Amino acid sequence: MIIFSFAPRAEDVFWSPELRPEHPDRPEHPELTGADFSMSYFRADVQLVVHGVDLSLRTPGLPVVDFALMLEYARRELEARSGIAVETSVTEHVFSLSRGPETVTLTTNYASAVAELTWDELRQLTDRAKAEAFRLITTAHPELRDNAWLRETVGGGASPSA
Repeated sequence: MIIFSFAPRAEDVFWSPELRPEHPDRPEHPELTGADFSMSYFRADVQLVVHGVDLSLRTPGLPVVDFALMLEYARRELEARSGIAVETSVTEHVFSLSRGPETVTLTTNYASAVAELTWDELRQLTDRAKAEAFRLITTAHPELRDNAWLRETVGGGASPSA
């Protein structure tokens, strides 16, 4: 069983529905960009327990999009390689994955535990992380459903009305 969730950080004001989701330093182009979503805003802690192995990550806040895209990149690359190490952009936490014929081994630089999951579980975890990042952001700010980069990158390319 895999337990996964994001816990938005209260100190990240971008989760507040009262705050307009714009980049304050770019009045001429205020729409949030991929870099804004991946490096700066919508920070959370990550709860990740893989078959009883706790790999949860509590930090000053990891952007949810960064974590979701890191997982997706690792999964895609692991399909062509025997192993890969990926790092979160902001907090520099490393996830190392190695593949076997039916399982994937996951270790981190912040926990000594080793977790194993199936390829299908890794795919499901990746899809869930992306969907949860999109859901949390667009629940706080429904207008961000119209952000093309966010929708196409973590929202599965769904139409704004979906």
